Amino acid sequence: MTRRRAATAVAALSAAVVSAVASAWLASPSAQGLRTRVALRLRGTTGRIVTASAIAPSLRAAVVATEDERFYAHDGVDVVGVLRALPYDLTHLSLAQGASTITEQVAKLLYLHGNDHNPWRKLEDATVALELESRYGKEQILAAYLDSVYFGEGAYGVAAASERYFGVPPARLDTAQSSLLAGLIQAPSAYDPRRHPGLARARQVDVLRSLVRTGYLTDEEAAAALARPLRLRGGDTLAAVHGVDLAPGPAFTWWQLWAGAAIALAGTAMLAAIRFGALGRAHARLVLKLASIALLVVGVGLAVRAFRTA
Repeated sequence: MTRRRAATAVAALSAAVVSAVASAWLASPSAQGLRTRVALRLRGTTGRIVTASAIAPSLRAAVVATEDERFYAHDGVDVVGVLRALPYDLTHLSLAQGASTITEQVAKLLYLHGNDHNPWRKLEDATVALELESRYGKEQILAAYLDSVYFGEGAYGVAAASERYFGVPPARLDTAQSSLLAGLIQAPSAYDPRRHPGLARARQVDVLRSLVRTGYLTDEEAAAALARPLRLRGGDTLAAVHGVDLAPGPAFTWWQLWAGAAIALAGTAMLAAIRFGALGRAHARLVLKLASIALLVVGVGLAVRAFRTA
């Protein structure tokens, strides 16, 4: 009877998930007209549409490294990113971590009115993102993102931002300028280089570390981007920064995931064996049960850590 109830519950849950995904797919807007959507986003601003080829490679690399490191590998939804964000979101009862890919950000900004802070909207993000990836190339999606995102100080899109902060077109941005602009996307007001130069530089360091981690820059090249004053349009200058550790942080490790899964599976198997009387005598079962629970907790914790450090 217990097994039958469990099977019924699993079937019901599966049906609910499939139904929700199908409903979101039908309800979400079509991902057609990407360029038109960008133009509507920029209407009334100083921004303009530029193609990926007109954006400095250093900025494209910096944005991918910090916003969506697996952008070129996924199909719009990053499963590793979702699993990484899941522990935080569950323990905080929120969707703060989001795990949004660049493609999902495009879906949110251009097709879903910028709102994705509930499970239904997150599901719509994912469905629109999958359709975007089926219709457009990666560089088109990345360009749409950079043309649409807000960089602060009234600058919508990379064309307006590069002119506003440095007085140059986006194709002429160097590594130092690109890493500063990429850092603004997360919180334009908090990292405003004119109002908060120290915080802007600290955020730039994070971006450069991401570029080192992904192999786009060496430690020496990243240090060189910080080692000279960075002049902003209008005369403000960010002081040079020296002696910063640019070594990347811990990366996702598959051995942690597999080791954690194996340990958790062993704990689960022991609990099942105890439950059905196949392991341990009566007086030893409590000790074995505690050991099994400990294995389960350690295994899950190790697997979660693998995602949290990705």
